[in-house]
Amino acid sequence: MKRLSGTDALFLAGETPSWHQHVAGLSIIDPSGVADFSFDAVVRSIGERLPLIPKLTWKLREVPLGLHRAVWIADPDFDVRRHVRRIGVAAPGGPRETADTVGQILSTQLDRRHPLWEIWYLEGLVNGRVGFLMKYHHCLLDGVAGSGMAALLFDFEPAPTKQPIPPLPAPDREPSDAFFFLQSVVSSATAPCRLARYGARLARRGIDTMVFVVSQRPKPDVSAMLQAPRTSFNRSIGARRSMAFTSVALRDVKALREHYDVKINDIVLALCSGALRTYLDDRGELPMRTLTAGVPVSTRVEGDASLDNQISYMVVPLATDVDDPAERVFAIHRHTLAAKELRAAMRAHPIGSLGETAPPWVLAAAMRLAYASHLLSYVPGMMNTIVSNVPGPTFPLYLAGARLTGIFSASVILEGMGVNMTIFSFGDRVDFGIHVDPDLVPRPWELAAGVSGALKELMAAADLGAPTSVEDAFGLQS
Repeated sequence: MKRLSGTDALFLAGETPSWHQHVAGLSIIDPSGVADFSFDAVVRSIGERLPLIPKLTWKLREVPLGLHRAVWIADPDFDVRRHVRRIGVAAPGGPRETADTVGQILSTQLDRRHPLWEIWYLEGLVNGRVGFLMKYHHCLLDGVAGSGMAALLFDFEPAPTKQPIPPLPAPDREPSDAFFFLQSVVSSATAPCRLARYGARLARRGIDTMVFVVSQRPKPDVSAMLQAPRTSFNRSIGARRSMAFTSVALRDVKALREHYDVKINDIVLALCSGALRTYLDDRGELPMRTLTAGVPVSTRVEGDASLDNQISYMVVPLATDVDDPAERVFAIHRHTLAAKELRAAMRAHPIGSLGETAPPWVLAAAMRLAYASHLLSYVPGMMNTIVSNVPGPTFPLYLAGARLTGIFSASVILEGMGVNMTIFSFGDRVDFGIHVDPDLVPRPWELAAGVSGALKELMAAADLGAPTSVEDAFGLQS
């Protein structure tokens, strides 16, 4: 058994019928030239790798009455074929048809009676391509851990030498409800003391933050982080999901980084900023104040390859109020530095995770109340969207001998934020996955086109010529 961390427990408690807490990655695969590539070959490959990722065979065991955080236990009835499924994509099987199918899959929640993941084998894609959609609950892994899991599921060459993999150990006997209830009594009894200590630490952090903000005035970088403007996609979300995606060349992103003397992440944020700015401006909805993004930050120490959640967030203004694309990059760079300073000031006195402090029943009740009453709609928001940048391997990837031609991620859409933009780089490409609530963002492909438009704009401003052509994941002409 392994108890969920406080962060994992928050992802679990925060789930509602509309607020899904699963993450996904869509890989497009080119099986041409691989005679024995098939659904059965993929299932077999995944089954062989499971001992490398035993967490995929664990299921949740929740504590009676929600008195303590749930635990992971080995599922005695685990069957890989329950988790690997196949579905056809509507003709002609291009990017939009594939994205429509992915959106349907992302609109339903995972079954908590079984290990919290699914893999969907998407057939009928154009040019004989195949889709491989990995969907898993955020309490299982974060983005960096998901990238590490992909390195275990996929190969670095078409026909690698098979290494012996020890089998999974037989699962232990599942403890009774009485065992978990008795185990949780002490934790439940000490919860009020933990909450009091947490409140004190939270108050101390609030004071530190206020002192930092006052000391930085009148710097606009800090004030822009404190309240995000409202947009048409910053409303209460529903259960439906849609997706769009696009790709740019990694060499262009690196060239822009060198030209502007900023970080890779600043360029990625500038591309997302340009796309959001164009999308809202075309609708006459561009706010006078800048949009802001929640940017996940890994808290892993170097060399930590554990498959769990180790993230925090910082709020970065996206400079959507700046017309000039070059000045927008420099503004984002300044905003990012200020966000890091604010994050450092806030973390000077660690407060721990609320998930480790309050019992799950308290967290779940508070989340349900806030969602049902639309309380979050009345609270001034600090973020308009989430932008995640996950670095992947710099070399090609293969599944059952077939080459991956694109990886498009879809991370969690938060309540009040109908857009999530997740970026995954591997090989010579940077893939943008745009995950939306279609009731708030009915045309997500315009955001995808906006990323390409923002790249052209930045390349022209830097006098770097036209963007480099990127292999289309579906084998269509770029």
